[in-house]
Parts: sequence; structure tokens; C-alpha cells
Amino acid sequence: MKQKKTMLIMVIVLAVLLALYGGLKAWNSHSEKQKKAKEDKEKVSLVDVKSLKSFAYESGGSKMSFTKDDGEWVYDEDDGVRLNQSTIRSMAKEITRLTAVRKLSDPDEKADYGLDSSDYTVTYTAKDGTKGTIEIGDAAGDNYYAMIQDSDAVYTISSTLVSDLVFDLSSLTENDTLPSISSGNLKKVEVTQNGETTTYKKKKQRSELAGGWGTISLTQCADYNVKNLAKYGLDEANRITVTATYKDSTSGDKKTCTVYIGNENGDNRYVQLKDSNMVYEVGSSIVENMMSVDK
Repeated sequence: MKQKKTMLIMVIVLAVLLALYGGLKAWNSHSEKQKKAKEDKEKVSLVDVKSLKSFAYESGGSKMSFTKDDGEWVYDEDDGVRLNQSTIRSMAKEITRLTAVRKLSDPDEKADYGLDSSDYTVTYTAKDGTKGTIEIGDAAGDNYYAMIQDSDAVYTISSTLVSDLVFDLSSLTENDTLPSISSGNLKKVEVTQNGETTTYKKKKQRSELAGGWGTISLTQCADYNVKNLAKYGLDEANRITVTATYKDSTSGDKKTCTVYIGNENGDNRYVQLKDSNMVYEVGSSIVENMMSVDK
């Protein structure tokens, strides 16, 4: 009898604990929903457009501006620069989706938020012709203070947009890529200089040259839209032409890759991929390894 009574008490206690746990879980869920609802209510859309025709941003005297032309984003300063379209599209979306984390209820003077002379100014023109300007000031914890031009309201915005405002062109361009070439698929290398062509196709020669072709990387751009090839020693009269014939690893077809070699610049040499308007700097030792072998 005593054992049954003890078991009954334990069952009752367990039931009470389960009820308390369920109630606490429901309360926490309700609190989270209330918190999210409050945050969503405080969020204010600062840009009321869907698609941009152009946008620009500036800070400390530096400015970057872009215009959409026939579906492609173009760098206004030089429309021959090949932009990474995905990166620019992402920046444009950040502008059109800009919302305030919160609106300050009783803001002080603009200077108190760094908005009297903003750290960043973002301007845009929408596809429908709507224009707007966003002023961004001091950091506010993980966020930034911001204002919309011709409005006295002060907001905080997330740091996402500011992080996207890149002034280094190399972070916004799409570089050339070279095929994957190794001793296993390199068939021959032809080097033409001063009108004379030397061909390397022996196995040992190909193995040596593959060391250069396998390590070259076109990452350090010297000119994004070259107009004066002679400046880099890449004009037809002075450049060295190096052509690799290789077996494509996917299709199995024989293909060629041609690069032009120009002047030295310190420990590097200027390199241009055939049919490209971009000039790169590549380590001189790598370039040498691409076009010459030990005697």
C-alpha cells in the first residue's frame, strides 16, 4: 500500500513538472514571437524601389559609380572594365532592400551621429526614374546611423550595406582564368620572340614547362582595360608569344592557350591572355618556367 502511494506521488510530481515545462516552453515561444513582432514593427523600409538603373557611393573623396546598360552593370569611369556582375547585383539589391533596424524617437543634432558630414553617401536612380540619397554616419554598435536626404529622421541600419561599399576595383572585377595544364595533359609549348619560334614537345621539356603553366595565377591586375600595350611591352613588336597545346580534361579535345609576355616590373612580368583587355603581373620565375627549359 505504501509503495503504491509513493508511486502515485511520483506520477503526480512528474505530471506537474511536464506541465510546467510545457507552459515555460509555450511562454518562451510567445515571448520570442512578441520580440520579433516588435522588431519587425520598428523596421522601416528606407528605399521604396524595386530595381536600379544606376547607383554610386562615395567616402573621403573616393567615388564609385555604376550604370546598368542592356542588362549588364558598367563601371562609369571606364566601361571597358569587366565587372563581376554578381557582386554588383548584390550591392544594388542591398540598396533596394535597405531597412532601418530602428528609428530614433527624439534624435539630437546631426553632428552627434556623424551625419553633418557623412562618412558615406549613397545615391541611386531607379528604373522608373525615382532618385534618392542615403547618408551614413557613425557606427552604432554593430549598426550605423543613417538618414534619407530631405528628411530629418535618424535611423540605425545594419552594417551589411557599408561592408559592401568597396573602393578597391580589384574586388569588383572578374579576372581571366586559365585552363588546367599539367605534365599529364601538356602536349607542346611554342615560344615566339623577335620573329623566331621555338617548339618544346619532348617529354622532359613538357614536364619542366608544366611547372610554370600549372602554377601561374592571374590575380594581380595591373590594367583593367589596357589602351597602351607598349607601356607594358605587350605591343606586337615587343611581346613574347607563348602558346601551350594541351588536352582538355573534360572533352578530351586538343586546345591551345596563348599568353603574351611583356616587360619586367621588379620581381614580376606583365602578362596578357590572348583576346583579353586585362594586363596582369606574374612572378618572373613562374613566367620563365612557362617558356624556357634547362639546356
